[in-house]
Amino acid sequence: MTDTQPIGAGFLDEVLVGVIGFCVVLAILVVVSRVRIARRAERSRQRLAPLRGDLLAVGAGEDESGAARRRLVQDRTAGPDLDKAVVDLLTKVRGGPAEDLVEVLRERQGVARALHSLGSASSVRRARATRILGLLRDPSHVNDLLRMLDDRSGEVRIVAARAIGALGPSAGPSAAGAVLRAVRSRRSAPGVPATVALSTLTQLGVSAEAAVVAGLDDDDPGVRNVAAGVAGHNLFLATGPRLAEMAATDPDHTVRVSATEAFGAVGRPGDVHVIVGLLAPAEPAVVRRAAARALGELGGDVAVAGLVSVLGDDDRFLATSAATALAETEGGRRALRELAAEDSVAPKARSAVTGMLQMLDLRASGKGVA
Repeated sequence: MTDTQPIGAGFLDEVLVGVIGFCVVLAILVVVSRVRIARRAERSRQRLAPLRGDLLAVGAGEDESGAARRRLVQDRTAGPDLDKAVVDLLTKVRGGPAEDLVEVLRERQGVARALHSLGSASSVRRARATRILGLLRDPSHVNDLLRMLDDRSGEVRIVAARAIGALGPSAGPSAAGAVLRAVRSRRSAPGVPATVALSTLTQLGVSAEAAVVAGLDDDDPGVRNVAAGVAGHNLFLATGPRLAEMAATDPDHTVRVSATEAFGAVGRPGDVHVIVGLLAPAEPAVVRRAAARALGELGGDVAVAGLVSVLGDDDRFLATSAATALAETEGGRRALRELAAEDSVAPKARSAVTGMLQMLDLRASGKGVA
């Protein structure tokens, strides 16, 4: 065994002094940083003060003579502060005022600088430039935005996806396919988040349909999940049969849930038995609950019978989902009332039925949440 020397009190004092000194330095840096930010903001406010009226006039569509726009274009004192103010206004206006602000930005070379900044070494500058191009809502910049979907920075890729969504259907089918591909993980880095891709593709409307149909057969479960969500949200009816197949057989549970819920929106009544089959006890709980929600959307006698069959299930979340789904259709509400009148209904099923009927009564009387 080796002897160990005890840590001396003097050493501990030195460590304590060092920690205190570090905290003091850190506090000073925070204060200095805040002072600099405040001073910078004040200088920006002073530079923009003479132009505030012109900015508001253009942004409000009240510059009929074009004089305010010309003064903004010709200004050489506000510099980047004015460009930033124009970009900020672009996030709040649409139509003619937005077009005028875009023209101001173009004539001040703000768009050219944004295009140049797409190749910057700074991911912050690349993201800012990508955001500006999206705010222009100019289809001629689609290829530039698609290029940024392959950026090495995840944040830039997210901004690019959102910028493409801002273009709407004019972005075109190729953009939809690129957004779906961007969902895939790359070089051990996560792809564009599903929520962002779903929002973007929803904004693209019918122009995304071909890409979504192809995405339902993609090898990547993340892509299939997003494609299923978009198919249901945008009501791409042609995807119904494929969604039914995915709901029953896809190896990924998340994809099965998305496909099941989407099928509830676009499915054909003739395929309802597929979703009823997903209520089986052997199925994962999340899939069974999604099936209950989908059956509420689909309606019909087969759907009602399937939902009634799980009102007494041991999974009370499923039973509640089934009762809620039944309450969404006339046939389902009729079934709930008939069950309430039967003495042979199991206690668990009766609990779900009674609770939902009480909720319906409250809604009808105006005392509940409609």
